[in-house]
Amino acid sequence: MKITSPLISKARFRCTVRLLLLLLLCVGYSRGMPHVLRFGGIFESIESGPSGAEELAFKFALNTINRNRTLLPNTTLTYDIQRINIYDSFEASRKACDQLSLGVAAIFGPSHSSSANAVQSICNALGVPHIQTKWKHQVSDNRDSFYVSLYPDFSSLSRAILDLVHFFKWKTVTVVYDDSTGLIRLQELIKAPSRYNIRLKIRQLPADTKDAKPLLKEMKRGKEFHVIFDCGHEMVAGILKQALAMGMMTEYYHYIFTTLPEY
Repeated sequence: MKITSPLISKARFRCTVRLLLLLLLCVGYSRGMPHVLRFGGIFESIESGPSGAEELAFKFALNTINRNRTLLPNTTLTYDIQRINIYDSFEASRKACDQLSLGVAAIFGPSHSSSANAVQSICNALGVPHIQTKWKHQVSDNRDSFYVSLYPDFSSLSRAILDLVHFFKWKTVTVVYDDSTGLIRLQELIKAPSRYNIRLKIRQLPADTKDAKPLLKEMKRGKEFHVIFDCGHEMVAGILKQALAMGMMTEYYHYIFTTLPEY
């Protein structure tokens, strides 16, 4: 049994830090060189839980710039960090307004869609850069002129998944997704049957339950051994536990999870 992910957490952490360094420096230069430049960070967290990887990367990037006095020699970067409950868009909006009243140069986070969209709307209205790590489908008439995403472009990620399929020499592949955005993110792979000798089957996870056993049972019956999952990171552990219970974690099964955070 092989489980693969395009990015592991340490690599993602390093990449996030580097991109943050670049973005924070750009924001600093674009706003001139005040003696103190403050940035806001809004992060989802479980009550009394430890800091997440995004919050750690945010702090590390700012501290790295401050330690290297050749980057912004006359400026010190500070931050205001606020934590909110997951999916609490009202609280996210309130925290963003609090930070904007402090005069922050940009806001980083949150990452979940409803909260991120609420903060993004406020930042767009006030002309403040909003830095996110979540994936977002960009439309041609995009009005989010103050929005910057650290998430890889979906076409690049899709090509990376296709490269993995070629590398492993898979000729039959099953794609399992949880919502329609997964089909957008995997466009290059979905187009593969018309260009390469690959047989593709597409399945959707049940929308109203976390019970994936009926779907896994169908896949087991169909001898679908090469599977690509595009789903929220909170679903990954549950899927693997159910696959283990059904005897689908043997050497015959190979899984790729497109989920970037932590896996």
